[in-house]
Amino acid sequence: MGNPFYQAKKIGKSYGDAIILNDISFEVNQGEILAIIGGSGAGKSTLLNILSGNIQPNLEGEIKVNQQSLDLYFERLIKEFPSIKLIPQDFRLKPDYKISENIDLSLTEFSADYRKERVDYLLELFGLKHLENRKPREVSGGEKQRTAIARAIANEPQVLLLDEPFSNLDAINKNNLRKILLEVIKTEQIACIFVSHDLFDVFGIADKIGVLQNGEMIAVGTVDEIMKSNLPYIKDLISNAFEPVKEFLKSVEI
Repeated sequence: MGNPFYQAKKIGKSYGDAIILNDISFEVNQGEILAIIGGSGAGKSTLLNILSGNIQPNLEGEIKVNQQSLDLYFERLIKEFPSIKLIPQDFRLKPDYKISENIDLSLTEFSADYRKERVDYLLELFGLKHLENRKPREVSGGEKQRTAIARAIANEPQVLLLDEPFSNLDAINKNNLRKILLEVIKTEQIACIFVSHDLFDVFGIADKIGVLQNGEMIAVGTVDEIMKSNLPYIKDLISNAFEPVKEFLKSVEI
């Protein structure tokens, strides 16, 4: 199959004696979605911030995009990689810019005609056309989330990083956003990594799953492989995710 498009090797992070991440390695191909799951404090958000260039890892780590090594050890504290887009949970939209202008901010290097065409396309794709002249404070949390994702993919990044991408959405909008993301990632051949605490979100979109436990990547595999894992931690995660559904089904049995 050739070389993987995105590679993370031996990523680690510690603060003094506290080890946050230890020896994290995985691969993602173009058009592929890797979901990273784990309990609170497992290191999911720290990992995403390292992968985007917002936090320096320990010295031994390496990240490659299309076989090119990224400079993880820059002197500046924050330096986002141009080919990688991170969508944090707080979205970081410009509060005084319209929804359309927030998306357009990612396209300043392109011509005015292309910018308008791309923004209009993304507004339609994400169901935001009727909100294009509103400001972030005038729309819902889910609409902010869709705006942030549209802005992130506006200039066609090679790698997309998502932190809890469905957390502010109701069931209907969550399913719609899943379909949109799948279409965009597969069509534009983006390598996607996202973290989530909700296994139902993961099962609905992921090609592969990585499981973090106390800063260690204890398993990486397909959805089916993870579902059939015999590791106690993974079995507990899956059992806890399905328990509310089982209880509900019992409650409606006739």
